Amino acid sequence: MVELGTSAVEGYGDFIPIRPPGAEDRRIANRFLSQAGDDLARFTRLFGYFVAGFYRHAIPGFARVHYPGMPSIRGHRITGLEGFARTAPLLAAWLHSGRPGVFEGRDLIESLAQGLLRGTDPASPDYWGDMADDDQRMVEAADIARTVWLSRNQLWDRWSRAERERVATWLLQVNGSQIRVRNNWLLFPDVVNAALNALGWPAPDGYENYLEFKRLHYRERGWFFDIPEGIDFYNCWGITYDLFWLRQLAPALDSRFLNDAIRQSGDLTAHLISPEGIPIMGRSVCYRTAVPVPVLAAAHLTPTGNWPGLARRALAAVWDYFVRRGVLTDGTLTMGYFGNDPRLIDGYTGPGSSHWGLRSLVLAMMFDDAAPFWNAEAESLPVERRDYKLRLPRLGWMVTGGQKSKDIVITIAGNHRRRVRLEPVTLKMLREEQARETPRRPKNHAAKYLARSYSAKCPFMVML
Repeated sequence: MVELGTSAVEGYGDFIPIRPPGAEDRRIANRFLSQAGDDLARFTRLFGYFVAGFYRHAIPGFARVHYPGMPSIRGHRITGLEGFARTAPLLAAWLHSGRPGVFEGRDLIESLAQGLLRGTDPASPDYWGDMADDDQRMVEAADIARTVWLSRNQLWDRWSRAERERVATWLLQVNGSQIRVRNNWLLFPDVVNAALNALGWPAPDGYENYLEFKRLHYRERGWFFDIPEGIDFYNCWGITYDLFWLRQLAPALDSRFLNDAIRQSGDLTAHLISPEGIPIMGRSVCYRTAVPVPVLAAAHLTPTGNWPGLARRALAAVWDYFVRRGVLTDGTLTMGYFGNDPRLIDGYTGPGSSHWGLRSLVLAMMFDDAAPFWNAEAESLPVERRDYKLRLPRLGWMVTGGQKSKDIVITIAGNHRRRVRLEPVTLKMLREEQARETPRRPKNHAAKYLARSYSAKCPFMVML
């Protein structure tokens, strides 16, 4: 099956071609990997790498960031919004922790202010646009709302009434836009509303979307079914992340369930992380560096005991694994699992989309330098301590970890194919894409979802 667009993509010719990792990317990667034992210094350097990329690829006024990469069916302007919306929370998390507003000569506060105020101004040529039904802007609005809340002391609290109203008016459009597929998208409007309410701006506070999502899709151990595909790692980089933000922004909302779900998701996710990889499966695998999000979210809820050390170990194991395999390129993340790989990139994924992968860094940078997260002794991951076997009947999974091999395997009871190979990108697809100016990529559903098992040490995209 091939993922097809129906018409020429807006601004197809404006997308910047992919640039392979260069000498500077390798230098940053080597320095990151060589500083074992000083995680705060290492991740501060990684933060600086993505800040430099943000400034290098932003348009004047910062409302859009056009990273190099493969086109998306969403179009050039929307992917520019993604580039801003999915990177800005990292800068805002740095500010939220109390760190300086100027980093390596760059004024993070002023840059965020310009981007937010220009992007939400209908009179600006950089306006992000009005929201329609099933609009990608609804997805990005949740990250915009998080950015505003995280930087509230530096921005919101100092803005005029008119500036606050401009930003809030754009965000509140999420409540007038229909969501026809009742999946994780249900959480985006509620995150926006929770952020505005936490900022003291009137917004709906019933959170019916979240309650519907929980009622329809909750399975076990903090994990959910997600239409259209089912159980996958969206539970790490999407669902648990948004549950954490609802807990953070609306602390009275369903607190017992959210506390338990986030901690249980953190525990399950820790059992899916090895220094030798992740038993990755499912769609949107370019978000891979955000897999440790649930462990960090649990550490925010429980900043004492074993959680801080376990969360930092999970963060370091994941980023070490992927940085060693070349995911850093030109101040951004590659569009694939290791390098750039169109076999794994959905049609809705464009340059900047991969920066959902920065969500683990967002949660890490929210901790200030003195926090136990940065200073507690690192805890071993479950697979580094013992063998285990987790039976998860409501997920349809069995997870097996081997201490000696460091391999983790997900076995899916309902699947019967021993292995499924990825369909390649053909010359015909490439010619059709150029002729029609819209992405042509294999969907590769079978390889992502239908194999009997998925291994951390031998991820499905490297099978011969």
